[in-house]
Amino acid sequence: MATPRLLIFGFSNVATTSGFCLPTIERLDAAFPGIEVLRVGLGALQPQVAPAYLRMAHDRLGPFTHVLLEINSSAYATHPLSTEAGGRELLADTLLAVREMGADPVFMLHYRRWKVPLALDFNALVRRFCAEADLPLIDLAEGLVDRYGIDAVQGWLRDDTHTTPEGGVVMAEELAPVLRGELARDPWFGDRVLPRPQLRRGSVDLGPLLPDLAVEHFECMDLMLPYLRLDKDADVNIDLGETIFAQGLVHLFHPAGGRSLVTVDDAEKPLDLTMIDPFSYYVRIGVLAFDFYRGGDVRRLRISPVDAADDIQLLKGDRETPTRAYVGPLLTLERL
Repeated sequence: MATPRLLIFGFSNVATTSGFCLPTIERLDAAFPGIEVLRVGLGALQPQVAPAYLRMAHDRLGPFTHVLLEINSSAYATHPLSTEAGGRELLADTLLAVREMGADPVFMLHYRRWKVPLALDFNALVRRFCAEADLPLIDLAEGLVDRYGIDAVQGWLRDDTHTTPEGGVVMAEELAPVLRGELARDPWFGDRVLPRPQLRRGSVDLGPLLPDLAVEHFECMDLMLPYLRLDKDADVNIDLGETIFAQGLVHLFHPAGGRSLVTVDDAEKPLDLTMIDPFSYYVRIGVLAFDFYRGGDVRRLRISPVDAADDIQLLKGDRETPTRAYVGPLLTLERL
């Protein structure tokens, strides 16, 4: 058997150091000497961007033999525009992205303490989807409650979403044995008949269109990506050369961020792009979503000079100067 190469992919629960990832990796190291495990934790983003970032991870970090997917998010599950049909579409394109990687998928569910009504019970949808397609699923949400009880599980949370170190170890103890079995299987996913998405989620690098702008690289866990630096007085016009159906514009939240206006083509009303918030004492990825990630036609973008947004104070540390923006790729939607 070839040595496995695993990508753990998700959002803030993958990114945190107190979660399940690090103790799980320790346990896999003991079972598979030489195994390589990489993490891409996209912080507070939502499942709509998962397929595009899986494709970026494959292009920059691949190949992988397996992908562990923890792709629910509180913002998505509670958003009034989230629907069963939309969730199934995202899951289908996520699987398509994993198939393009030549990897086998494993889904996992992570426990969350919900304080507001759910517009879409995405965990329940993932359970149904995996059962229908006969896909491996590790349930550390309600399944964890069934095994340990609600009081114990909630005691392992440090907030509504993230675990304490002790909770991360408990999850690793549950995850590792199942993952070991999946990693030891012969490849199986390539010939599986799957639901077909209507759209393929990808990205367009804006760097070649703006060769005079400086490029800086920022790391999202193991995924290093380039971002265009827009200084405070920059007034940037981007002509894509063709009309593209786009999902959103990637940017960074960071301590020197501010506010800009983004005008799409000849739209009368520009979109507000805020690149700093109280949590921007650390750098993280953001997306200016077009129509709640449902997308729109884009040929030209104008990004106005960056305003300092002095009304926003960081919860930790000091704001940095000079004020500037960092813009990443345009997330695209290709009709299949």
